[in-house]
Amino acid sequence: MALNPSVVYVKSPFVQVVRNGDSVAIWHSLFGHPKIVPVETLEFLESFSEPTTIRARLGDELTEEDREAMEELLRCYFLVPEDFDDRVFLEEKMREREKEIVSGSLIDYLELIMSEACNFRCAYCIHFNNLETSDRINNPKKFMRYDIANETVDRYLEILRGHGKRVAEINFGGGEPLLAWPVIKQVLEYCRATYGSEFEFRFSINTNASLITPEIASTLKEYRVEIASSLDGLREGNDRVRLTKSGGGTFSQIIRGFEALAQAGYPLDGVAVTVTEKNFHQLDESIIDWAVARGMKNVRIDIDVVDMVEIPVEDVVTKLVRIWRYAVTRGVDVPGFWSRPAENLNESTLESRVAFCGAVRGNSMCVGPSGNIYGCGYSTTQLGNLSEIQSFHAPGAAYHRFVRDHLTGVMEMCKGCMIEGQCGGGCNITQEFARATKTAKIERMCDFYRRMTQEILQEQLPSEPELLQTATERR
Repeated sequence: MALNPSVVYVKSPFVQVVRNGDSVAIWHSLFGHPKIVPVETLEFLESFSEPTTIRARLGDELTEEDREAMEELLRCYFLVPEDFDDRVFLEEKMREREKEIVSGSLIDYLELIMSEACNFRCAYCIHFNNLETSDRINNPKKFMRYDIANETVDRYLEILRGHGKRVAEINFGGGEPLLAWPVIKQVLEYCRATYGSEFEFRFSINTNASLITPEIASTLKEYRVEIASSLDGLREGNDRVRLTKSGGGTFSQIIRGFEALAQAGYPLDGVAVTVTEKNFHQLDESIIDWAVARGMKNVRIDIDVVDMVEIPVEDVVTKLVRIWRYAVTRGVDVPGFWSRPAENLNESTLESRVAFCGAVRGNSMCVGPSGNIYGCGYSTTQLGNLSEIQSFHAPGAAYHRFVRDHLTGVMEMCKGCMIEGQCGGGCNITQEFARATKTAKIERMCDFYRRMTQEILQEQLPSEPELLQTATERR
């Protein structure tokens, strides 16, 4: 958007502000573009609350500094022509994104649900809660056979080949995928033997680690399989929510799996912690110290905030921020869904495929044991079948409709939110559960993400801001 001193401009109604003294963070709730600016810049921007021209505000002679600042305000759509419609512009960009989705050119990730069974019964497990009310629980084919996995890999790689891609990401999920370990091993061997000269494979697995043996650990190391595993706090916190089928604790079983990996020379870089109402009070900085003592650099924390009906949102935010600050001092990263909207702020919605998760970006597909295609491993919404996998994303297909319904700016419940373009309703599965129970739960989830985003932005505000410095640079 070119600068014209004679054009009538107005402050976009989608500009959002977080202040801390003389430091201010501003962003566009649809498009992103976070900037840290002095309060004077904000005051100048607010002077365009009523339509006017730059010439009327600054006169005919603009300094080079003024011109650069104005051009940046225009580039970020904080300042827009009077007749500019932010939503119409966004809709145009989303139509372009739809064309990419239906072409299949975005697909670069395959999740294989190796098992719909699990040897644990975690209190919070969305997967099994979902299965209890879906027809997937009645499917006797709970484990993926090798022929199904083999055909899925073949068809997935055909899609990548058709778009000139040579990096293939394959995730083994569940349930507990290691219940189907012989098939996983066969898939690893097949990929290397058949396609190893054509594709670079990046394997990953989501496992509770309890079934990891020295032999499994060695194979995971050989194929450089990235391991995502959970430990929901130290023993007391973990054993409140992460349970065996008989209701016992799982801490010792999980640690044995971690030790097997370490003995194989393939120690975990980090763990994931799921926090619910049952183990919230056990969560503190000690999990960071535990991780540091074992050489871990990553402690993912995901908050089951929807079901934390007895714990105020502000208490959840306060504790999480405190642990996050402490983790920084110990050199540990603390990612999680809680930071996703803030992270998405650093990616322009107009230029990147911003979404809360891969399931709605158009880049992933998930295939279950029967060959059915789902949005992700926790979804019960069937989006196709293996027989039609190469066209499941075609115009008008179920997958296309699924992604289209979650494009930025589409969801009515999100309109007007300060992080609409960066959150988009949060995790689709969490959203489905919230919507199926109480509206208050949706509001609670939304309140949490808004508060966390504000806290993260305030953490980045310097005491002496530089003109239009990006929040990304400060991070």
